[in-house]
Amino acid sequence: MSEISVHDYKKKDLTNSMVVISFPTIGLVSTIAANYMINHLKLELVGSITSDEFYPAAIIQDGVPMPPVRIYAGDHVCGPKGACSQLVVIASELPIKPNLFAPLADKIIDWCRDRKCHIVVAIEGVNSPELPKDPVKIFHVGSTPDAAKHLKDLGTEPLLTGMVSGLSGLLLYKGNFADFDVVCLLAEAHSEYPDSRSAAQVLTALNKMIPQIEIDPKPLLEQAAAIETQVRKSMSQIKPLAQPELPDAPPGMYQ
Repeated sequence: MSEISVHDYKKKDLTNSMVVISFPTIGLVSTIAANYMINHLKLELVGSITSDEFYPAAIIQDGVPMPPVRIYAGDHVCGPKGACSQLVVIASELPIKPNLFAPLADKIIDWCRDRKCHIVVAIEGVNSPELPKDPVKIFHVGSTPDAAKHLKDLGTEPLLTGMVSGLSGLLLYKGNFADFDVVCLLAEAHSEYPDSRSAAQVLTALNKMIPQIEIDPKPLLEQAAAIETQVRKSMSQIKPLAQPELPDAPPGMYQ
């Protein structure tokens, strides 16, 4: 198997960061949430993850070609009592082959641990046969007891039984083995439509996990139609690249 490599474009202190993982899943919840955070908070491109096994494609943004899996980061933001928050987003518009889930999960956890990041948060969509009603249900699960402490008072529901599949599932149990804090937030979403409402609900939960950084989901809801149209257009351009043996999106969670 081809090696998975992390490329740091610049040195940046990521100590105590919350690292959000976004790969396309049901309802494109993570894709919409990640793109909103990157643009709304003006996060900086600081690195990428590459492999010869990833789709042979470049993502073009503002005329600049970039690898499919990119790493963005903001600056530390500190509050009046000395508490600091920092946000990192690892984002991709392209799914990856299932045989890459395990080595990619290992690489992400090792990279986060080396840079003293605080916690990894994976975002997943949960298939809903109909458009979810407000408020959209968000489920949560953590890899360790310490990770579970971050899930209090988020307005989300614990996932007590079921299955989390794909990269998020691998990150959870590998985080458990490695005693590294990993959280998965699973949002109800319709499998046939990009779901900005579910993404906004996830952002509301994330906002409570990093109180020094304001992630206001209101503009996302106001721009939902335009964002969903753009995401649908981007995914339609990407879809012909997909290999036949891969599903369009990982199934997320079964209950």
